[in-house]
Amino acid sequence: MKYFPIILLLAAAFTLPSCGEKEMTADEIKEIGMSPCRSSAPFIKAFGFDPTRSSLSTDEPGMMGVVLVEHPRKIADSASQRTYQDVSWNRNGWMGNTTTDMDGNIYTAPLPKAHEAGIPLTQMNKVFKIDSETGNMEILAELPEPDSAAGVVPFAVLGIYYDCHGKKLYVSSVAGSTKNHENGVIYVIDPVDGDIEDRLKGHDAASVFVGGITGEKRLYFGGLRSPDIYSVELTRKGNFKGDVRTEGSLKHAGTSSTIRARSIRFDENGNMLVAGSPFNFSMTDARVKSETSFQFSYDKDKKKWTLVDGD
Repeated sequence: MKYFPIILLLAAAFTLPSCGEKEMTADEIKEIGMSPCRSSAPFIKAFGFDPTRSSLSTDEPGMMGVVLVEHPRKIADSASQRTYQDVSWNRNGWMGNTTTDMDGNIYTAPLPKAHEAGIPLTQMNKVFKIDSETGNMEILAELPEPDSAAGVVPFAVLGIYYDCHGKKLYVSSVAGSTKNHENGVIYVIDPVDGDIEDRLKGHDAASVFVGGITGEKRLYFGGLRSPDIYSVELTRKGNFKGDVRTEGSLKHAGTSSTIRARSIRFDENGNMLVAGSPFNFSMTDARVKSETSFQFSYDKDKKKWTLVDGD
């Protein structure tokens, strides 16, 4: 009998959630990826730009890197468009997708533009952070370099997304992959210090997104080897949990066999909105020139995503 309290304590320890994470409520999970949570960077107003009409672009003609653009009040008045570029925004070559956190910090990564890389392949596997207050851009994280440069695709980071719920940055890199071997990694990064907190190996992904409409917190990503959309469950803190599963496909009558999910988001009704475009690991695929829109609806009874619209 004298061992009974110890046994009880041990049993209780094994029933506690791992790492001290408390259980997520159904309402909490449902709001993930749905509720507006991002803020405009204070430096936009400080630089004399109107935050309600301004955005950051990485595709401005003739301008390498990140550019702050103030759009005209009227579409026809293009001459009134203004641009600004901090000296730290273009010294690391062409940049790809951007994502913003709750405080207005912006995150991006190098992406070659056609044959004008602007930065060596060995230096592309990095994530940059633009400080919301100062506007200065610096390296946040240097991702592991591939073992060999022989035959690898001319890309590194393709997908980047900040999740407001777990306050984590999700980055998909194909550095080290070849046309025949999938060696990509999806990283979970602390946006404060750049530490890599978790990684999902063996998946080349063009887009990443975190949502909870299905009743689970899941990371959705668009594969680069097929037109499929995949997902994997996440813990409350945002680390990977369980196996990857297929959620749906962009392939249907009339679509190209090389179409891939380049962007994934949820709308206000919980539908999954996907933008797809051809991708075959060539330099001309780096920049999206034309997109096809897809909409998936979630059937809670069947626990399945169904394609309801594909233009």
